[in-house]
Amino acid sequence: MTRNVLIYIELNNKKPAKVSLEIISHALKNFADTNINGVIACDENTMSEAVNELKNIGLHKLYILKDNLFDIHNTCVYSRVLERFIKENKPDILLMGATCDGRDLAPRLASKLNIGLTADCTDLQIDENGHLLATRPTYGGKMMATIISKTLPNFATVRSGAFKLNIQKSSQEAEIIEITPDITGLCSLMEIVYSENKPPVEDWTCAEIIIAGGLGLKTKENFDLIYKLAEYLDAKPAASRAAVEQGWAPQSIQVGQTGSSVSPKLYIAFGISGAMQHMVGITNADKIIAINTDTSAPIMKSADIALAADAAAVLNSLLKTCTK
Repeated sequence: MTRNVLIYIELNNKKPAKVSLEIISHALKNFADTNINGVIACDENTMSEAVNELKNIGLHKLYILKDNLFDIHNTCVYSRVLERFIKENKPDILLMGATCDGRDLAPRLASKLNIGLTADCTDLQIDENGHLLATRPTYGGKMMATIISKTLPNFATVRSGAFKLNIQKSSQEAEIIEITPDITGLCSLMEIVYSENKPPVEDWTCAEIIIAGGLGLKTKENFDLIYKLAEYLDAKPAASRAAVEQGWAPQSIQVGQTGSSVSPKLYIAFGISGAMQHMVGITNADKIIAINTDTSAPIMKSADIALAADAAAVLNSLLKTCTK
C-alpha cells in the first residue's frame, strides 16, 4: 500500500529552508512505496518564487496554502491552518524541520491533532509495515533511541544537517494545488508590533571544510589558532561542547547534539574526544581527520585518518608551515 508523506516546507526570504530540502532529499531516496508531498504557507508575493524552486524536485504534490496573512510567521495562526489541512488530507507521515519556527510550531500542532511527536531526529526510516522509525539522541547524547509512533500521522521534526542535501531536478512536475484557507475565527494570542526581513545569514554548516577544536587544545589561546587555520584554508571554524563550556568559543559554532549537525567534505578535529553527543553532529562528514593524544578516544576509532599527537602542537606546526 502506497503511503502519503507530507513535509511542511519552511520558507525563509521566499526560499525553501535548507532543512526542508534535506528532508525531501532523504525521503525521496529512502522511503519506498510512498508519495512524497509538500505543503507551504505563503502570501501572493512569495508563492511564484517558492513554487519555481519546488515543482521539479521529485514531489508528488505541492500544496500551497495561500493568504496574505502568511507574510510573517505567526505560530498561532499557522498551527490552526495546518491542523485543518492535515485533518482534511490525512497524511500517514508528517515531517518538518527542527528550526526555531519548527520547534515552536510542531508541539502546538501535535497537541491540536492529539498525536505523538518525535523531535530533533537525526535519522528517519520506514519499516516493512509502513511505520516511521524516528531516531534521535537520548540520555544527553549517550545513546540513540528509535521511536515508533502509535498515532497517525506519525510526526517527527528533523535537525538541520542530519541528512545530506542531494536534490535532483526531475522531468516530472509536482501537481500544484492552491488552497485559500478559511481563516474565519483564527484569532491570535499575539500582536505583531514590528517585523523586519533581514538578508539570510551564511550557513557555516554547509562549508566543504570545517576545522574544529576541543578540550584537548588546553587553552583559549591555542583554540584561537583554529580561527587562523580555518581562514587560511578557506574553511569554517567549529567547536566541541566542552570547548564552548570553557568559554573558548560561542555556542553558535558548536557541533553535536546540542549544537549543529554538519556535512563537510572534510572535518578536521583538533583535541576532540568524540563522545556520541559530538559524533551525532558529524555523521554526514565525508572524511574525518582526528588529532588526539588519546588513541582510544571514540573519534580516533571513527576517523578516516587518526593522528596520535598533541593537538595544540600539530596546530601550531601547521600554521607555521602555512605562513612561511
